[in-house]
Amino acid sequence: MHQYPMELEETSLVLTVGVIWAAWYWERRKQDRTVKPPECSLRMLPGNLRTHCAAVCLLVGVSSFAQAPRLAFSDPAAPPFIVRLQRIQSDKNVCALVRGDGLFHVESETTNHFEVSEGTLDDAELANLKAALSNSELTALSQKKITSPLVMTEKDEFLLSILRSPFTQDLIFRDRESRKPFDSFISPLLHWIDTLQHYPHTSLSEFQGRHNCFPPKKLEFSRRREVQPSGEAPSVPIGSGKNDSLSHDSAAVPTGIQKTVFIIRWDVNRIAQGTVHDTCIVVYPSGLYHMEKSSQGFNEKLKLRAFEDTLRNADLEQLESLLNEPKLKSSTHRNLAEGKVFREGEMTTLDVSREGRVQQLNFASYFGVPGWVSNVSSGTDPEERIVSPLRKWLEAHVKAKKEVPLQNAGPTHCVPQP
Repeated sequence: MHQYPMELEETSLVLTVGVIWAAWYWERRKQDRTVKPPECSLRMLPGNLRTHCAAVCLLVGVSSFAQAPRLAFSDPAAPPFIVRLQRIQSDKNVCALVRGDGLFHVESETTNHFEVSEGTLDDAELANLKAALSNSELTALSQKKITSPLVMTEKDEFLLSILRSPFTQDLIFRDRESRKPFDSFISPLLHWIDTLQHYPHTSLSEFQGRHNCFPPKKLEFSRRREVQPSGEAPSVPIGSGKNDSLSHDSAAVPTGIQKTVFIIRWDVNRIAQGTVHDTCIVVYPSGLYHMEKSSQGFNEKLKLRAFEDTLRNADLEQLESLLNEPKLKSSTHRNLAEGKVFREGEMTTLDVSREGRVQQLNFASYFGVPGWVSNVSSGTDPEERIVSPLRKWLEAHVKAKKEVPLQNAGPTHCVPQP
């Protein structure tokens, strides 16, 4: 029987232990990114083994260097995110952000619990996610193809932002009904929210990791905003993501919205006899306007008619004159009737573009508040008189026109279009 030199046997043993050691470490590393690389201590070993162990430690160290941990999620120099997912239900709110290298961040909130976690998808899972995001039907989908209901029987919103260089595809599904036509490629993305919550991860404290699943930004300092001269209403930059009425969304979404120039967006929402009626108008500097009239009752489908035409120059001048009326221009009125329950009501929203910024005004009147004598208590908005001349002008110059409805028009809620 052939006898191997003792040194060769020792080297073989040490290498075997080293390989097992390295394999164990990287398996643990996949499950918990906080696990530190193994340390080598050579002092206690016999002299004839120190050289071999030093070689093994060097091998493990090189392996550790070659597979260096990814940049932290909060590092602005890290790879960009590829998708942000968020599902908002009446009893739960979950958002997830996935980076191009597979690192993911998940935040889950219920009535009495908040959880933040981070982990890393393996190459196969990351490829599956990218394949789902590359679906041709999904790529071609735009917000105006998604029907947003006026009446929702349950809260189940799904918000989706996908990085498609050089822009971000942002989609909002208000409820299950709005997702149904696209179930074949939207349902798999909804399933990914559950997958990421149960994937091996590291738990973080709310203080340490909560950022609503928004991509980190580089900290930059800017000049303090100048104080508005008296008589000018505070406004919001167009495309800033702070304009709730323009985005028609109460939840913030990371977006690549392009700046859009318009003159006015007007929206009147009426609730009467169990049915919601909505009329909105958006007017552009060219004179082109888009108007939508929609209605929906409980457990009924949305009914929509859309119209487009162009105002004359003289009409545009009259409109600009009304919008520049001092009381309207200086108003900061924001009555949203939040938290009120009533049988009938009317909410009016006005957005005016003023030198690249948006003036936002809201007015609300309601009737039949439960709990009061005969349920006849009402609340009328006294400030609504500010927009009465504008309301009458729109009735006469836009709504009264006998136009032919657009064919196959989807609801846009008159959000200004590029």
